[in-house]
Amino acid sequence: MSFNTGLSGLRAATSDLNVTGNNIANAGTIGFKQSRAEFGDVYAASLTGSGAVGSGVLLQQVAQQFTQGNISLTERDLDVAINGRGFFILNNGGERTYTRAGVFGVDKDGYVVSNTGGRLVGYAANAVGQVDLGNEVDLRIEAFNLQPNKTSRTRVGFNLDAAAAAPDGALYPTFDPTDQNTFNFASSVTIYDSEGIPHIATMYFRKDEPDPAIETGVNNDWFMWLAIDGALVNGGNPANTTASPLDPNGDNSAFLVRFDENGRLDAGTNRFVIDDWVPARQIQSNFGSNAEPLGPLGGAATPTYNGVVDDDTSDFVLDISGSTQFGDDFNVESVNQDGFAPGQLVGTDISENGVLFARYTNGQSQILGQIILADFQNPQGLTPIGNTQWAESFESGQPTRGLATAGVFGSLQAGALEDSNVDISEELVSLIIAQRNFQANAKTIETNNAITQTVINIRS
Repeated sequence: MSFNTGLSGLRAATSDLNVTGNNIANAGTIGFKQSRAEFGDVYAASLTGSGAVGSGVLLQQVAQQFTQGNISLTERDLDVAINGRGFFILNNGGERTYTRAGVFGVDKDGYVVSNTGGRLVGYAANAVGQVDLGNEVDLRIEAFNLQPNKTSRTRVGFNLDAAAAAPDGALYPTFDPTDQNTFNFASSVTIYDSEGIPHIATMYFRKDEPDPAIETGVNNDWFMWLAIDGALVNGGNPANTTASPLDPNGDNSAFLVRFDENGRLDAGTNRFVIDDWVPARQIQSNFGSNAEPLGPLGGAATPTYNGVVDDDTSDFVLDISGSTQFGDDFNVESVNQDGFAPGQLVGTDISENGVLFARYTNGQSQILGQIILADFQNPQGLTPIGNTQWAESFESGQPTRGLATAGVFGSLQAGALEDSNVDISEELVSLIIAQRNFQANAKTIETNNAITQTVINIRS
């Protein structure tokens, strides 16, 4: 029996050496979780339960330790570390596996994959970047051009100087965008047509000169004209336009902008619809002797249309809500419009809650999806299958899915990886202890052998 006791000790020490050696071997493996050999003593069955002598040791289990590893920065877009609880979900040919190793790349079909080829699972995003939390897919980054988006709304916030004097109507009776004496202020914003071609929209402001014969007190009205690529355009809401003496022909009606006595914008003059312009670009085909382009807008005498000929497709709203008329210099406080030119994919970003963004050369970003994390009631019950991956088991329970930073799930850090949680110093000490235990159990067998030999010698 004593031989078996020593032999069980040798087996246990060997298992301990193997586990410790495996930990040391994977000290540099991304996302690796160390294991610990856990043992239990063995007793022969006894009816009385007293005076029982142990029969050795038994390896109960190799327990995985899912403690947090250090986070190391890599500055690589698709490297992702989990800081806290959770596992990445991988689709390996239809089988779901789980990993903490966030080393991801893009395969030939654009799918986000691990370095072993498993596709990263997440929620899909629709064409306008809304994440569909009910649509679980393999995340994909396609290297396509981002289609242009025409401007449908332009928001501009500004302050018109309340102390500004109206231009002299006797000297400058009509508005002329080429003559700064005929208006007070001007500001521009870039807009885009449906083909993504940029156009310069310029707003001109002229303070209304009150007619003393019919008006008294302070006049808080302004006229506003809009020119796109240098050509004045009309508005589609005639209630907010006027064919004042500043525009005797009525060809380009002015927008009426009105403030109250406190300098606040009148709610009836804060939103204008632009619906009469056709996007056009001019070819610089006529040049003077000094190689300078001739004609309006520095190009040909007439505009050359770029294919967007239906003016309905180019309608947009000019919103000046929040603009003021205070006693301060003219300034534009905010400019925002929703159009953009086409762009090419230049990189990706992943937020701390797992939203996957694509970045394009036009400065735009688009949500492509959101990474899903999984958690288990008993992570130690997961079955290790190699390549720093685990599979669900009866002991682990079924996975709970969720998003990073929500509930018990940790946050994600892009451009970083989670190191192995192996402590080399601790493992080397464990290695020494396992070696000592092996030698001691070997000594037990050696001693039992000597005793047996003595007994044999007595009988002979």
